[in-house]
Amino acid sequence: MKRLSWSLALLLVTAHDARADDEVEIPMVPDQKTEVTVLPLVGGDSDIGFGGGALSSVARLDKAYRPYLWRVESIAVITFKSSPTGGLDIPYQEYFMKVTLPHLVKRRLRFELRPSFNWLATIKYYGLGNDSKFEPQPSDLQAPRYYEYGRINPALRSSLRVAMNHGVSFLVGAAYTQNWLEVPAESKLAEDMRNGSADVKSILGNARPHGVLQFEYGVIYDRRDNETSTKRGMFHQATVRLSPGGGGLFLPYQFGEANVTIRFFLPLGTPRVVFAARGVVDLLVGNVPFYELARFEDSNAIGGVNGVRGVPAQRYYGKAKVFGNLELRAEVFEFPVWNKAYKFGVVGFFDGGRLWADYKRRPELDGTGIGLKYGVGGGLRIQSGDSFVLRADVAWSPDARPIGAYFGAGQMF
Repeated sequence: MKRLSWSLALLLVTAHDARADDEVEIPMVPDQKTEVTVLPLVGGDSDIGFGGGALSSVARLDKAYRPYLWRVESIAVITFKSSPTGGLDIPYQEYFMKVTLPHLVKRRLRFELRPSFNWLATIKYYGLGNDSKFEPQPSDLQAPRYYEYGRINPALRSSLRVAMNHGVSFLVGAAYTQNWLEVPAESKLAEDMRNGSADVKSILGNARPHGVLQFEYGVIYDRRDNETSTKRGMFHQATVRLSPGGGGLFLPYQFGEANVTIRFFLPLGTPRVVFAARGVVDLLVGNVPFYELARFEDSNAIGGVNGVRGVPAQRYYGKAKVFGNLELRAEVFEFPVWNKAYKFGVVGFFDGGRLWADYKRRPELDGTGIGLKYGVGGGLRIQSGDSFVLRADVAWSPDARPIGAYFGAGQMF
């Protein structure tokens, strides 16, 4: 199935200066102002259908509180697709709001709160491991959703970050997610759950409704010159997430996730040209919900908008993941719109990574050799004021059908 890319968006931006006075003739730079960005979205692809929504950011800027005093981000997206039976399906819905208070205690305590609701009806599953294959099925096995399953998951996540000295911070957080899963009886996932090997059935588990409660602990080293769009410095993070489930139907999963992410940013002769690099190691242990095997820290890993671009999202599933991203970012020019500064930039990138189904050697699932999954491509960046970046990327990969296209808010890392 060929993918049609997200590509059409309209950016509407307004800025309100809370201390401006229309009667003052001499322009003054205020100590505080509110920066508002609204982005209507139109697009989709052949997997999730076509639709639209809106992305917004409201930030309170203050010279004494960098990068901002507070920010509220939100997104609402819904898509539609014709049903194989002739009706109309809604394969994709995403709604979230993120409240960030980086100075709950000035320069010491950062607070984030993120309620969300996702309803994904066409999540992909092609099998476990780095060597899973996408193969058209014989006619007697062919089904419209053979490689798909659905998941509804409202969630609430919060975190506190306590800053120490010399860029070191400690992170604590908690999250709860409720999950309802729809696995068609004729799908590849249901087949593997019923008839896979003992190892495969043990890793996948079942698809009953359940909740997941997680506690997060981490340490951060942050020496970036700017949080919104970094030009120099580094940002490293090591976190552990623990789910104390394991009893009954309500919280059946007892598992842990360990993640180490390193990021470097280096200007190449001028602040307008920056080399950026990220490396990620993500490990899952215990009785893990099967849908987490394709993810790291609430996002897709080997594939998708925040992992290895070009590889389709949810293409590969496994407990151990290693991947990295290299970007060359260049600011091309600046321009004003309605007395607000914008920066236009371009990016070239290479992403690559690998995963393993489990911690035992399983060549039938993971193959042999390097098994690198990769994507190459480029993109555009528009920075609105001091608090918002819009990004659009296009990537090619041997796994792409035919290319991957991505649209979102903020730099990838």
